[in-house]
Amino acid sequence: LIMENLKKSLEERGSGRNSVLHNNAVASHSYLNAGTTNDSFLRDHLDWMKKASNWAKFSATASMGVIHAGHTTEAMTLLEPYLPPSSDSEGGEAPAVTSAGGYAEGGSLFALGLIHGSRAGSSTATRLEASNFIRNHLRNSHANEVISHGAALGVGLTAFGSGDLEIVNELKELLYTDSAVAGEAAGMALGMVLVGSGAGNTKSSVPPGDAEELLEIMAELKNYARETQHEKIIRGIAMGIALVNYGQEENADAVIEEMRADRDPILRYGAQYALALAYCGTGSNKAIRILLHTAVSDVSDDVRMAAVISLAFVLYKTPEWVPQLVKLLLESFNPHVRYASCMAVGIAMAGTGDPESVSLLEPMLTDMTDFVRQGALLGTAMIYMQQPDLCNSKKIKSFRERLSSIIGDKHQSTLTKMGAIMSTGIIDAGGRNCSIALGSRNGFTKMTSAVGLVLWLQHWHWFPMMHMLSLALTPTYAIGLNKDFKYPKNFEIQCNSKPSAFAYPKRLEEKKEEKKKRVETVTLSTTAKNKARLARKRAKEEKEGGVAAMDVEKVEDIEKSKEDDEGGDSMEVDGAEGSDNAVPAKSEEKKKKKREPEPILFRIQNPSRVTNAQSDVCAFDLDQRYRPIRPEAKPFGVIMLTDSTPGEEEDLGAVKAPSLDAEDEAEAPEPFEWTPPGHPDADASSTPAGDKSEKPNEADGSNDAEAPNETSS
Repeated sequence: LIMENLKKSLEERGSGRNSVLHNNAVASHSYLNAGTTNDSFLRDHLDWMKKASNWAKFSATASMGVIHAGHTTEAMTLLEPYLPPSSDSEGGEAPAVTSAGGYAEGGSLFALGLIHGSRAGSSTATRLEASNFIRNHLRNSHANEVISHGAALGVGLTAFGSGDLEIVNELKELLYTDSAVAGEAAGMALGMVLVGSGAGNTKSSVPPGDAEELLEIMAELKNYARETQHEKIIRGIAMGIALVNYGQEENADAVIEEMRADRDPILRYGAQYALALAYCGTGSNKAIRILLHTAVSDVSDDVRMAAVISLAFVLYKTPEWVPQLVKLLLESFNPHVRYASCMAVGIAMAGTGDPESVSLLEPMLTDMTDFVRQGALLGTAMIYMQQPDLCNSKKIKSFRERLSSIIGDKHQSTLTKMGAIMSTGIIDAGGRNCSIALGSRNGFTKMTSAVGLVLWLQHWHWFPMMHMLSLALTPTYAIGLNKDFKYPKNFEIQCNSKPSAFAYPKRLEEKKEEKKKRVETVTLSTTAKNKARLARKRAKEEKEGGVAAMDVEKVEDIEKSKEDDEGGDSMEVDGAEGSDNAVPAKSEEKKKKKREPEPILFRIQNPSRVTNAQSDVCAFDLDQRYRPIRPEAKPFGVIMLTDSTPGEEEDLGAVKAPSLDAEDEAEAPEPFEWTPPGHPDADASSTPAGDKSEKPNEADGSNDAEAPNETSS
C-alpha cells in the first residue's frame, strides 16, 4: 500500500514521466522488500516497471537482487529471463565498444551478485558457481560496457574478500579497456575482491606467493588513475584502494597519506573513505583529527563531503559523539558539508530514534539547497528505522506525512523528492524488520555492512549504487532453535517494557471516500425561521382563527428557533431522544472509552522481531520448558535451546525457505466429466452406459416441447 500511494502521487503530479523519480521509486520498493522475496507489486504493475529504459532498466533489473537477497537456491531460475545467453555469442575481440542494449542483461548479472553477496550465509559452493557464471560473461562482454559493468559488480560481490588473483587479473583487463562505465565498476570490484587484505601495503594478509604480484598491480592502478582521462575510472580505483585498506589502521597510513597529498580531488576523495574504512569503529583520535581538518580546509566540495561522512564510520561504536562533532558543521555555509553532516548523523544514529539527533536535522528539512533537504530526509529516515508511532512524542507520524506530501508537491525539486522517495523505503526497510548496523551484537565490525554503506553513498555520483544498501541492512530478530534447528512454539522471552514502546507502526489503510451523513430530525434555526415565515403567510391568507391564534403560532416558532440555536452543537444527536437524554449517553461513552492501563511487561513469541534497543530490556524466563544454552547472553538473534523435559510431546515449527512457487495453492482435482445442471445427462447419471444412445433424442424432444412456452412468455 505504501508503494501504491507512492506510485499514485508520482503519477498525479506528472512526475511519473521523470526517469530519476521512477528509478528511485523502484529502488525504494526494493528497500521495502529487501530480502523478503516479495515482488508481487512489480508483477502486478509490469507496465509501470516497463517505463524504465537504458540505465534505469539496468537499475530496475538489479533491484530484483535486493528483494531476493540471500535467496541463493532459486536465483538462476528467477533471473533466467533477463540473463545474457550463455553461449559465447559476443566475441571478446569486437572492434569498438558498442553501448547498444544489454541493460537488462547487465542488471541481472549485478542482481545475481547482490543475491549472493548480501548475506554471509550463502554457501561457498553456490557462490563459486555464481562467480564462475558471471566471470564467463565478464570475459565475453568487453564489447558491451553495460554488461561489463554489471558483470564486474557481480563478480566483486560473489568473490567478496576472496583475494583470488585470477579474478583480479580479469578485472584489471576490463579496467584497461578504458571504458569509463565498465572501468568504474572494475575498480570497485577489485576493491571488493581484495577487501581488507591490505594488498600493496608493507604488511598484508595476502599469501606470500601473491604478495609481490599484487604489490605491482596496486602500483599500476595508482599510475593508471593518474594517467586516465575518465573521472569515473579514477573514482572506481580510488574507492577500490579504500576497500583494500579496510580495517588496516596504521598499516594503511602510507597509502592514505599518498592519496591525501595528491593534486587530483577524486583521489583525495578516495583517501577520506580509505581513512573511514581503515579506522572503522576504532574511534581513533588521529583519524578524527585528519577528517575534521579536511572537512574545513579542502578546496573540493566532494572531498569535504566525504570527510564529514567518514566521521560516522570511525565513531560508530560511540554514536552519541557524532551529533556533537557535527553540530557546528551543520551550520556551515557550504551546502555539501551540510548534506554530509545530515548523512553522518543518520548513519551513526540509525535505528535509535534519538530525539536530539532528529531535532538537529529538523532545520535542515527546510534548507535553501535541495540536496541538503535530501540529506536531512535520508538522515532522519535512518534514525527513525524500526521506531513505533509513539517515538519522539509522535513526531515520527508527522515525518511520515511530510514524506508523502513532499512526493506529491509539484513545487519541490527533483532532488528533494528523490530524498523523500528513498526515505520512504529506508524507514520501513526489509518489511520493517531490518536496520542499518555497522557492528554485530558481539561488538565486531561487520565488513559487508561497512563496505555496503560506503558503496551505497556513491549513489551521489552513480544511481545504480543505490542497491548496495542491501549489504548494510541487518535483520533484527530473536529465534530460539532446538537441536534439530526447529523452533519450539511455546518458548517465550519476557520484555520488561510496555508493548507500545516497540510495536510495529500502524498499518496504512486505504482512504475511502467519505459520504456525507444525513442527520435526521435535527432542524437548524434557519429552517425553523423559514417555517415560521411560511406559517405567517398562510395565516394571513386564510384570516381564520383571528389574531390570537397567529400570536400563539409566532411564540411557538420563536421558542422553537431558540431551542434549535442552543442545540446547534449537538447536531449529530438523533432528534428522537431529547437533548436532556443525550448528555448521559455521552458520559457513558466517555466511560467506555477509558482504556485499560497498558501492561508494564509482555511476552514475546518465538520467533519474532526484537530491535537492538528492545534486546536491552528483554530477559529469559528460566522457569519454562526450553532454556537457552547461554542464559547470560542478550535475547537477540539465534538462540540455541535445551529441552528440560525431552520425553514430552513438542510443538515445533520449521523455518521454511522461500520458494518461487505460489504458496497455499490447491491441488488439481481428479479427472471428471462435467454436465451442466438441468441437463438430462445430469439426472440420468445413475442409468447404465447402454442407455446413453437414447438420451440425445430425449433431450431434443424436451427442447422442442419447451420452445413454444418460451415464445409465448
